[in-house]
Amino acid sequence: MTACATTPDIGAIRAVLATVDCQTRDFARLGYSSLTAAHSPFQLALTAILTIYVTILGYRLMFGGDLRLSDSPGIALKIGAVVALVTNWGVFQSLIFDLASQAPVEIAAVISAPVQNRSDLAKDPVDGLQAAYDQLTAAAGSLAKSAIPGEASNAATPSVGESDASRAANAGEALNAAANAVFLSSAGLVSIATVAIGVLTAAGPLFVALFLFLETRGLFAGWVRALGTAAFALLSTWTLAVLMLDALEPWLAELSQQPASGRPDTQAAMTAASIVYIFAASQVGMVLLGAIVALGFRLPQRIRGASATDRTGVRQHDSPAAHMPLSRPARLAEYLYQSPAGPVTAGGLAGAASPVSMHRPAAAMLLVSDSPRQSDWYRRPTISRMESRRVSS
Repeated sequence: MTACATTPDIGAIRAVLATVDCQTRDFARLGYSSLTAAHSPFQLALTAILTIYVTILGYRLMFGGDLRLSDSPGIALKIGAVVALVTNWGVFQSLIFDLASQAPVEIAAVISAPVQNRSDLAKDPVDGLQAAYDQLTAAAGSLAKSAIPGEASNAATPSVGESDASRAANAGEALNAAANAVFLSSAGLVSIATVAIGVLTAAGPLFVALFLFLETRGLFAGWVRALGTAAFALLSTWTLAVLMLDALEPWLAELSQQPASGRPDTQAAMTAASIVYIFAASQVGMVLLGAIVALGFRLPQRIRGASATDRTGVRQHDSPAAHMPLSRPARLAEYLYQSPAGPVTAGGLAGAASPVSMHRPAAAMLLVSDSPRQSDWYRRPTISRMESRRVSS
């Protein structure tokens, strides 16, 4: 708390951004450390998850599943990546937290560099936002005073008519609302996105461990989408903040000259407020667009042909898995399961394990199982099931 303490005289926007960034970074580190500590229940759960995962891999290798020996490097890499991310804060901070919280700000600085070079107000976005907020607030107060006859006479300013006073009051209210919009659309959205990244980082080891199993991999994908949405919110907020400061700079200069001239410029005030409103609405729209973009993230799923079999035992030919090669044990098991009752000849096993039958539909194999094969020419004639039924009848 002492390290994150700020003084109120630096401005509302600076104080909020500095406090939220410091507190969120500290919370993410402490939350990760507490979750992955030796006495945490998560360590026992992680050990159980890894044991179950390795056991399932062993059973798939022993009983001729869809697992191949060539998949071992990928499996080892996946286990090593999960263990490294859930046990080392330095690795997790570099790959997850810093990537989600700092990379969008750096990308936004690169994108808006041409605008920052030509605008003094947008050169430093934080200072520029604070200056714009202070200027809008001061101009709103000045217009509110000019709308009061007593205040105007005390300030030695020319008296204004009733219609001018009404317009000045409306312009003052618009500028006051614009100042609040600047605060919420800049410091507010940045703080919300930063807090979201901090909370997701603190709970990150839970979702990283769920990446091991296909059934729970969707939760990991959702966690990545949430991080991507928060990161895109930071990118869009800082980029549009620079554009808003560049568009608002001449109008703020016009508003700053009003106290010296003594005449309130309500037209300039309403224009400045409208610019702020447009960019504030754009900030919200860009956050929603970022969420839509993040929803497009999908994890690649490697589906074997053995999983494309329905409850009747016939493979689905319209699925992508029906056109993928099966392993030799899987082809033999599928042929044995779908062949008719009776002894299975060596020719039938050879045909099931041959590359030609690798993509043959199971229904076709079932239909031609009683037909004579080329490999049966040297054997004694056999009686099919239909002929045996006729003889017995």
